[in-house]
Amino acid sequence: MADQFEKTLKLFLVPMRLTLTSPEIPITFKWLIRYLLGFLTLTALAIVITYNTYISITNRVFFEACRNITLSLTYYGCCMNNMLSFWHRSSLRVLLETIRHDYKMAAQLPREEQLIFEDYDRKKYLMCKIWFHLFTVSLFLFVSKALVLMIYYYFIGEFRLVHLYELTYPDFIEKRKGELAIYLFIFCVVFLYGLISGLGFTSFVPYGTTCMLHACGHLEIARKRIDSLFTDDPRYVNEKLKNIAQLLQYTYNFMDNTNGCFRLFYDATLKLSAVAIPFTLYALLEGLRHGEFSLEFTTFVLNAIMLTSIPCYLSDKLLEKGEEVRLALYSCGWEYEYNRRVRITILLLLTRCSRPIAVHTMFTTLCLYAVTDMFQQAYTILNLMNAVWN
Repeated sequence: MADQFEKTLKLFLVPMRLTLTSPEIPITFKWLIRYLLGFLTLTALAIVITYNTYISITNRVFFEACRNITLSLTYYGCCMNNMLSFWHRSSLRVLLETIRHDYKMAAQLPREEQLIFEDYDRKKYLMCKIWFHLFTVSLFLFVSKALVLMIYYYFIGEFRLVHLYELTYPDFIEKRKGELAIYLFIFCVVFLYGLISGLGFTSFVPYGTTCMLHACGHLEIARKRIDSLFTDDPRYVNEKLKNIAQLLQYTYNFMDNTNGCFRLFYDATLKLSAVAIPFTLYALLEGLRHGEFSLEFTTFVLNAIMLTSIPCYLSDKLLEKGEEVRLALYSCGWEYEYNRRVRITILLLLTRCSRPIAVHTMFTTLCLYAVTDMFQQAYTILNLMNAVWN
């Protein structure tokens, strides 16, 4: 199972190494130069997009402004991810090493527990796959739209160069952006913007969901051990109970570390998504009224929905698994056990499990109620935009 760690999480680990945000990569002068080159490229285009937002608002073309704001939010989100990656660098490295160590130790588990571990291993791979596909589809739609339009214009005899995303640049670039060399330069810069920001999300977003699924697997194994606590020789009950207590404490410490790393991220994600969804939907609806459908921006809505829904769903599952462990402890048959030490240990575990195990932000607990509240806020903002701008 040791090799399975890299195989399962490669769609998350490789982007993290490409963006140089992996906590396992040493920070050197060479690393700093490579990182600044990518970050400055991202920042330069973000400034141009912000400038275009100002122009669109000044000209009262609000749906264009909303598109630009959506793209700007990807930059700010990527910056936040990078900031948190460096701020919690040591804690993230501990989480990664913990998961890697658990994969090595999984081979020593009983067969039933190995099956549980393998089941959650498949779920982790699925989550990484979902994030990776969302990123690649978003970038592919921008590129394919430009290429398809150029081919279309070529066949109707009106060939023109189509940019990945139409922006207004400073005069010395704007006057020459129809030239092939300048077009290719702009194309590469915009493509790099999409690539770097996409990899920035792909390298950080799966971190939290992977940790939640890993903790769910631990809780499932703990529940399985509790169910079989009194089924074997009574002489081994104390030892089995000790193993259960150690596993639960290990899981709680793991999730405490996870909470410390991702508390601000999930709080900001809920707030940014509540803004990004209505702005993008408004841009899509207004674009349709002007006879223009931006298929590529529909993926931004899907990304924002998935970015909030999946972590909230998994945190809700974590709450559910924690409750299952608590109920398993209470109904394990302790009332027929006259060993005082066993009863006291179970009482202590019940007390410990009474505190829900979940991912907490600064203001709320991630669960399905939290994502529902976010959708309500997004709907309210969309209605307000329609009322004010229309």
